[in-house]
Amino acid sequence: MTREPYLMPDSERLVLEALRTVLPEHRCAVYLPTDWQPALRASGGLVIARRVGGVMRDKRYVDEGMFVVQTYATSRADASLLARRARAGLVRLCFEQFGNTEGYLSRFREATGPFATTDPMTEAQPEFYRFSANYMITTRPR
Repeated sequence: MTREPYLMPDSERLVLEALRTVLPEHRCAVYLPTDWQPALRASGGLVIARRVGGVMRDKRYVDEGMFVVQTYATSRADASLLARRARAGLVRLCFEQFGNTEGYLSRFREATGPFATTDPMTEAQPEFYRFSANYMITTRPR
């Protein structure tokens, strides 16, 4: 079976694998787990990363995805540090061309850096803090 030449890798999976590589002690997922409070306490922090948009740059055979990366922790300082560690790890692994069986990370651009944010869920939980950031991450197939 031959591979479709224009089939881009699963960029969300690549980004999650990269985050799990640089933050092995924390739970990394696409969506906030239903058991988020015990999971956060057990691991010291949660990292949520999902693709929310992007485009395929077909002339160069690369895909540029927009990702939202959110970190949760039990202190503001820990949530901030986790967000900065996630960013630093993604920058490094894009530079190093981290890959899996489908493809590689290849470029990192920051749309918005980590910032403290709240929503009705986190406002109702004063012992939890969240940081959000938006990154453009380019992937390419093998």
